[in-house]
Amino acid sequence: MTRFKGVKVIIADDERLMAEELQTLLHESYPDLKIIGVASDGEAAFSLIKQHKPDIAFLDIQMPGLTGLEVAKKLIGCEEPPAIVFATAYDEYALKAFSVNAMDYILKPYDEADIQRVMGKFEKMLDGAAVHPRTSLRKEGAKSPSVRKFSVEKGDRMEVIDSDKIELVYAKDRLVYLKTLDGEIYRTKLTLHDFEAKLPDDKFFRCHRNYIVNVNQIKEIATWFNKGYILILQKNKAGKNSEVPVGRAYAARLKEYIEL
Repeated sequence: MTRFKGVKVIIADDERLMAEELQTLLHESYPDLKIIGVASDGEAAFSLIKQHKPDIAFLDIQMPGLTGLEVAKKLIGCEEPPAIVFATAYDEYALKAFSVNAMDYILKPYDEADIQRVMGKFEKMLDGAAVHPRTSLRKEGAKSPSVRKFSVEKGDRMEVIDSDKIELVYAKDRLVYLKTLDGEIYRTKLTLHDFEAKLPDDKFFRCHRNYIVNVNQIKEIATWFNKGYILILQKNKAGKNSEVPVGRAYAARLKEYIEL
């Protein structure tokens, strides 16, 4: 994607195979990214960041010397620090990750969908930037404008749907569908990544690789296996509740919308 041309990345992980796997995923999905260095410990990671000033730093949380969290804390006071993405095998570190202004975190073993989620979030940060991405990232309130209305095909016409009327967006069998509060379901040409980038991020939560949900429609939360959750939505006009899973890698972000 030329959208990321010139974007510099460093990777820090004391597990060589994990670092190589992440490099491969980034190269295959985003060939325009420039991976400028790989570190195997926290001190080396901090030195690479100070020297090369990358736009994104993927930091393993558990590393010799300085941990990824300690590296991030040292970067808080630096001018134009990179966007931080933590990598960990243990999702209990998620809240600590956000406490040091991390952009996101991904779980090992790496999943292509998680990488796409992270890069989608970074792309939203870049939207509207007229300067170097590291500078734009630090601007107060810098974010892409949200799209409030979407058009969907209905027979030989295009129906316009306000984002507030969307209950959820989901993918099934490689197709993407939009479901309204009225219980109507429309197939759409946009991808989940497109919706994630365009929907107001204070109202819509990417809770699973296959689901984006309107947070205002969440009625109940049920615990699920493997530290996950099931979101039970308000009854729609057809009198039915939708149930939406929260993926393990997305569970920590639910706390940004609802006090648990």
